[in-house]
Amino acid sequence: MALGVFLLAGVAFAVDIANLWFHRQTSQNAADAACAAGAMDLLLAAQGASTGNQGFTIGTPFDCATKATAAPCVYAALNGYNGTNSIPGNQVQVSFPASDPNVASSTPPLPPTAMTNYPLIRVDVTDHVQTFFSALVSGNRSQDVRAFAVCGSLLVQGSTPVLVLDPSSSGALSLQGNSSISIYGGPSKGVQVNSSSLQGVNIGGNGALNLSQGGPNLTGSSIGVYGGPASAPGGISFGTTGSWSYPSSVVSDPFALVCAPGQTGCPKINGYSAPAVPGAPQIPSDLAAKGCKSIPCALSYHDAVHGCPRSSGCKLYTSGYYGSKISISNTAAIFDPGLYYIVGGLALNSGSTVRPGTGTGDGSGGTTFYFSGASSVTVASNSGSATLDPFYASSLSCSAGSILPGNLTPTTALQGNFLMAPCTGYYGDPLGAADTLAERGILFFQDRSASGVNATWGGGGKFMTAGAMYFHHCNAAGTGVACGSPPTYYDATFSVGGNSCAGAYAVGNLIVDRLTLSGTACVTMDLNPNSAYSTLKATMVR
Repeated sequence: MALGVFLLAGVAFAVDIANLWFHRQTSQNAADAACAAGAMDLLLAAQGASTGNQGFTIGTPFDCATKATAAPCVYAALNGYNGTNSIPGNQVQVSFPASDPNVASSTPPLPPTAMTNYPLIRVDVTDHVQTFFSALVSGNRSQDVRAFAVCGSLLVQGSTPVLVLDPSSSGALSLQGNSSISIYGGPSKGVQVNSSSLQGVNIGGNGALNLSQGGPNLTGSSIGVYGGPASAPGGISFGTTGSWSYPSSVVSDPFALVCAPGQTGCPKINGYSAPAVPGAPQIPSDLAAKGCKSIPCALSYHDAVHGCPRSSGCKLYTSGYYGSKISISNTAAIFDPGLYYIVGGLALNSGSTVRPGTGTGDGSGGTTFYFSGASSVTVASNSGSATLDPFYASSLSCSAGSILPGNLTPTTALQGNFLMAPCTGYYGDPLGAADTLAERGILFFQDRSASGVNATWGGGGKFMTAGAMYFHHCNAAGTGVACGSPPTYYDATFSVGGNSCAGAYAVGNLIVDRLTLSGTACVTMDLNPNSAYSTLKATMVR
């Protein structure tokens, strides 16, 4: 009889223990779901795309007994935990820890606090589970089962697609008339539009978005839209593996931690500190010896040092600070490698042609044009239409081991305007030698404090760029973090219009607040599938 009673008690306790184990699993599921929901709100807030419906103030701890409509509480309730804090019942608490042992504080990866004041969210679930047989021994009618989850909006390395950052505007990506964008290669998601508008993507007329050769296997890539429309409009070619991804979580600015010239407090890139504002352009010694007194210097055809592809001669520009607009008309302009800090923008007027210089410059292998203020790059009618010596695609490679995009060969002869971003240095390819593709760094970098920017490509000329183009209005300080809200900010536009389908081609990525194409404009973009810069991502920490 004693043995029977003992066995019966053991079975009874097993029932309670099994019940506690079951509640442990369900409470963890609720904590995970609530944590993930909160992390998405952190991500949206960091991008200036907060829905306003999260029901809580980021950084202020709360209990779901008093904030049942907060997003984490709603998801906890959907998983059976409403936070009533009764017995039996449960308690759901949300807090915002300053750090977590599972999050690295050194680079790489970069610390999460570099992008947002509150990168982490923690959800604690306490389940007051009613006990039955064990209460006969312990005297307790319930046993607490605890679970927690920590999530965050953290920096991780990611690939950089064609990214439209505006968090709210209708038509943030707009293709009208007979305009088109064609994507070649890149990550599985070739285009991302962050706008929360139901019409964040607007394709009208005969506008076209060709993703059929996108993705790492060249079989099609997707376009991600956060706000809408819910289904793909006409004019999009997906290939066999591409798709319309809705709703697609916003993607953060991959260049947010890249310093503008003269900015302080940024991490090193490629081992280089952010550059200072450069001094005045210097006259190369070989041209000074020939009598050049000021920049731009005159170059003769096939100049042995700097190169000149035009029989009637060229003008050479060197890196440095330009206090007024660089305006080029009816000539060929050569830009030696280095950082060009320009107040007033770069105007390529009718009859102009631009090419990379073959001089050493700063040794980076390419140019970065930083536009201070609201003036940007403008490409006018027929720029790049003059016939010069051909530009061979092999020049796009940073090293002998670089691989060109599959739709180009080293002997491909091209005409028109060409500009190439640096291979090395702070604004060079962040993957350096690890990147086997013919990838370069940042070519165009717009002042992030400037309002009303409109970079334009127009006319019937030809233009090819190698490197990233970055047009973003973030805040008055000109940094890439803690951006202000639209419509005051996120208003930088990249516009391609006219008859520019004669040959607009970009090897690299495009990061812009708004992207509009009209007329018969078309752009072909070769994207790199490799992860290079860091972006924010909603992440489960533990």
